[in-house]
Amino acid sequence: MKYKVGHCFSAHHAACPHTACEGNYYFWSGYLPRRRFSPSKAMGVSLVELLVSLSVAAILVAASAPGMKTLIVNNRIDNVADELYGSLMLARSEAVKRQRTVSLCSTLDDLTCDESNAGWHHGWLIFTDASADGLLNDNDRLLRRVTGQSELISIQWNRGYSLRFNSRGQTNQAGTFQVCDQDSNSDAKAIIISMSGRLRTEERAACS
Repeated sequence: MKYKVGHCFSAHHAACPHTACEGNYYFWSGYLPRRRFSPSKAMGVSLVELLVSLSVAAILVAASAPGMKTLIVNNRIDNVADELYGSLMLARSEAVKRQRTVSLCSTLDDLTCDESNAGWHHGWLIFTDASADGLLNDNDRLLRRVTGQSELISIQWNRGYSLRFNSRGQTNQAGTFQVCDQDSNSDAKAIIISMSGRLRTEERAACS
């Protein structure tokens, strides 16, 4: 009795039913029938369910938008305040290291001090101040130039357009820098400088 893989036994071909032959065929060939796709068993959502889901998503996005904006503004304030704090620390340490007066001043053109006091957010300069007048002159040496910060941020110094540290790291006048957002009453950050030249930061509800 001969048989061939993929076919029914030749001797039983006539005797076995069609389904039996198919069973032998599957057994010998290793072929398995594929299940037919039934649209009735497909998973999905109705139009009403989709609309409800979209409505819930829209409500969640609207509710989280104000909090996200506040987070972005606060991060921007923190970044600018950190930049300013680092500049103040640099000026103080350079004054002690060089044993001479080192000053900071606001600037509009990144070259000269802004005596009009238009705002520190335009940028500031750090320089040795031979005449201790808070102005960058020919005999002074520029140590660092910090370019303008974000136009959305306001930097207020209650002592004008300049600040200087002497050779002992002391400042000529105590005061407070305030960094805040120009378009909102979000949280502000203050950098408070004592006469001894020590710095500390403070969180505030808004710029005063």
